[in-house]
Amino acid sequence: MNTFLVFLEQREGVVKEASIEAWNLVQEFVALRPDTCVSALLAGPADILQLDGCLAGKGVVYHTNEEAFRLCNPQHYTRLIAETMKRVGATTLFFADTALSRDLAPRLSVRLHASLLSGCTFDQAWWDGGGCQRPVYSGAAMAISVPRHSLKIYTILPHAASSATIISGASITFELLEPLSFTSQELFPLVRRMTMRKGVPDVAEAAIIVAGGRGMGSAEGFALLEELARLLGGAVGASRPVVDEGWRPHAEQIGQTGKTVAPALYLACAISGTPQHLAAIGSAGTIVAINRDLHAPIFDVADYGIVGDVHLVLPKLIEELQEFLKKR
Repeated sequence: MNTFLVFLEQREGVVKEASIEAWNLVQEFVALRPDTCVSALLAGPADILQLDGCLAGKGVVYHTNEEAFRLCNPQHYTRLIAETMKRVGATTLFFADTALSRDLAPRLSVRLHASLLSGCTFDQAWWDGGGCQRPVYSGAAMAISVPRHSLKIYTILPHAASSATIISGASITFELLEPLSFTSQELFPLVRRMTMRKGVPDVAEAAIIVAGGRGMGSAEGFALLEELARLLGGAVGASRPVVDEGWRPHAEQIGQTGKTVAPALYLACAISGTPQHLAAIGSAGTIVAINRDLHAPIFDVADYGIVGDVHLVLPKLIEELQEFLKKR
């Protein structure tokens, strides 16, 4: 019997959509493999009721609600995951491909002597034999990596499909883990705590993203994007030049040196479309581009394009959207 373990990442007590999606993708595979079972690990205080109707399939979710795991401490998380894998006899560990997993997965790979395959699309290559297919060279090619060790760790790229749908027929049980003991050397003081604005979705998980490039002109120019994102219930994203200028935080950066996203709707405002940026939005459902340069590369991948100055187009778009929402 093979055992898979999926790490469910939480932030401020809310389980990330990307982790729920990773669980459901693994369950889709396991449904065709009766010799495989799936467990999950949820680290940190979180309301497990939020997962009701979101997790497909069947399995056990191991939960530790210790305060030591509320905030990410790589040493604590690494030890917890390693011990849980040993407890359940897991041979394969899955993460959603996030900033946290890019920190934890290499640590666990060294500690467990496991093969690490990161940025996987979790498609036919994996289903056929455990290989990891992932985009390389800014999405111009796909590479397939094959694990060499019996223990394997995968990080799964986000998909355009939302995992927040209600799922019926699932059989999920929760088991509370016993507290871990920490030595004085393992405990670290909190130096500074940085959190995102309350009520603002993470750009890596948002179903709708309104992103801006250097053509927005200044940090103040992003007020238009914030208003549009608020009306649409989405998140604000930014290109690398914007973050380099200090107009927006790195948490909102989209691109190879930022985050890979897969929203249902992506609005690219004053973004020219470098290969690095286009590679990070390749899984978006619908792309709408607004740019005054008719020959901007972003129009080559956009489903809809508006040629014009964003400072003239966006106010009109916001006005029309406000009128539409008033009538609903």
